[in-house]
Amino acid sequence: MNHVLSVIRHGTLTRGERALVMAYAMVIAMSAGITILVMSALEGENAIPPEPTFYDNWAIIAGGCAAGLAFFLARSWMGRAGVAGVVRAAFGAVIIAFAAAVIAGTLIAPFMGTIFGPFLLAAAFLAKPWLAVAWVAVAMAGHFLLVVWSGEKTSGNSRMDQSAVSQLSRLSQMNLYRNTHGR
Repeated sequence: MNHVLSVIRHGTLTRGERALVMAYAMVIAMSAGITILVMSALEGENAIPPEPTFYDNWAIIAGGCAAGLAFFLARSWMGRAGVAGVVRAAFGAVIIAFAAAVIAGTLIAPFMGTIFGPFLLAAAFLAKPWLAVAWVAVAMAGHFLLVVWSGEKTSGNSRMDQSAVSQLSRLSQMNLYRNTHGR
């Protein structure tokens, strides 16, 4: 909570925080687009009418929110550096996609959507392989953005670490952090 208040007070995000926001935004936007494509496969041209109803809007919002939640729940698979991190992220991309399908299906049509959401996603990926490639590309981009965020978090350059350091006297800062922060 203090971190959120600090961002509100300062009005700027660090490089890692911007990367985190961008990762979530990309995954949410891509999932909303996939939701539109899955709906159009089910309902044809009338999937998203010129004047969308509440249900149409809700389905798109649910698809995006479900991906954000799935990305959050599967965050342990993403954001690790190295080759092993990329392999984990590839599995994470699949987990996020199908978790988002279950969550979105449940939000859009409880019970039946929970069951058919993952099947509809798999059918969409099989019918349009470019969609699966695009999803994996966005998920991997999210992974690399999380690498930036986690690197900032572990390096001690995050806003919370800097605010804690700023509470020390200048002499204490020099003695304690001279070697690790280049001061």
